[in-house]
Parts: sequence; C-alpha cells; structure tokens
Amino acid sequence: MEKAKKKNLEVIDFSGYSNNIPLFENISFSLDVGKILVIYGPRGSSKSALLRSFSRLNEEVYDDIKYDGTVNVCGKNLFDYDVKELRNDVLYIDTNFFEALDYLKFGEFLELATNEELLSFENYISILDDFGVLKTLSKGFETKLSDFYVLEKILTLLFVGYLKNSKIVILDCILDHLDDDHLKVVSKILKKNMVSARKTLIVATRFFKRFLPIADLFISLKSGKIEFVGEPKDYTIVR
Repeated sequence: MEKAKKKNLEVIDFSGYSNNIPLFENISFSLDVGKILVIYGPRGSSKSALLRSFSRLNEEVYDDIKYDGTVNVCGKNLFDYDVKELRNDVLYIDTNFFEALDYLKFGEFLELATNEELLSFENYISILDDFGVLKTLSKGFETKLSDFYVLEKILTLLFVGYLKNSKIVILDCILDHLDDDHLKVVSKILKKNMVSARKTLIVATRFFKRFLPIADLFISLKSGKIEFVGEPKDYTIVR
C-alpha cells in the first residue's frame, strides 16, 4: 500500500468574515510537504486576507474577524495553536517588510526576525552564499539593509524563513517586484534551499503566467472565491 503523503496545510470549506461581511468563502485545498502553491488574483480578490488567516494576522487588520470551516497546519487545527508557535511554523511575508528593512542592519534584522542570538558571521557564510546574499554583505552583520536592492531584500527574507525553520512560507506578492531574470534566480534558490528542506511554499501573485512553471498546485481567486484549483497545465487549458 502506498504511504500517504504528509500534508503541511489542509483547508476545508474555509470562510472568513469581518463584521459579518465575507472576505473569502468556501476555500478548500490541501498542500503536501515540499510543494509550491501559486495563488493568482487581481487586487481586491482577497488573496492577502486568506493568506494572513493561516498565521492569524487578520485579527490585527480587521474588526470582529470570524471564521467558518477547518484549517489544519501540520496536522494541528489552526485555532489550537499558540499564536507565537503558529507564526514560527507559518511565516507570512508581504511588501510591508521592504520598508521595515531600511531601518536596520543585517544582523539586527536577523536577531529581530528569528528572536535568537546570532552566532558569529562565519557560521552563516555557506548558507548565505546559497541564498545569494553573501556577496552583498561587505560589512557582515553591520551591513545596512537600506543599501540592498529589491532582489537582495527578497533573498534576505527567504534566508530568514530558512533560519526560523518555518514549515510554511507565504510570499504575498513580493516576487511580483522582480524582473524575469531575477525571478529565475529566486526560483532556483526556492527549489534548492526551501523545497529541498521540505518547506511548503505559497506564492501569491497578480501575474500568473510568470509563476506557472514553479507551481505544483495553482489556484485562481476572484472576489474571495476559488474559480480554479488544480494543476497549472489544466489552468492554461481552461483559459
């Protein structure tokens, strides 16, 4: 008998409401360990509201947030988690992180993001090189993040996701800021360092064609409802 694949995320008939107004409704999908989900939708499609719910961040954005349905994260009900534990397991990253980076040095950001005391810089050299960040750190931990380009900031955020041992990493439209060449660089790093470490990745985008090649599962979201869920090749057919 074939061994069942371990799922990092199971979403069953999941809906979210703020002041009884639907944010998203009847969302269902599951995602195996080490797989990449791409969620596509235009502005206002509730991608962010859905994705923030997986780390329970909507409580900090909306009034009177309520949910129906079931979400299991690594086999445990979303709402049985301690919030701190959940946000270690599920790392949500959006474009607001870009501005936050400008006020910190590299080492300060790593300490703040991981909530751990750093080892010596030499301990990180190999993995920093794997993530394409090392060449930017001319002053080691003292390098100012305000000197980084967008690509380097994104690679730094991915590196933090690796250091935190997060099981699910959510990238909410941050890869939309890359050109095609830089997206290829990031895609290789995601597969080499994140997927191979058995992390589950969710990439939200407003430009689905660029991201179909990296997706194991594809969802198209419109007005808070799923209009397609399945393999990327099947979406290109229905389009």
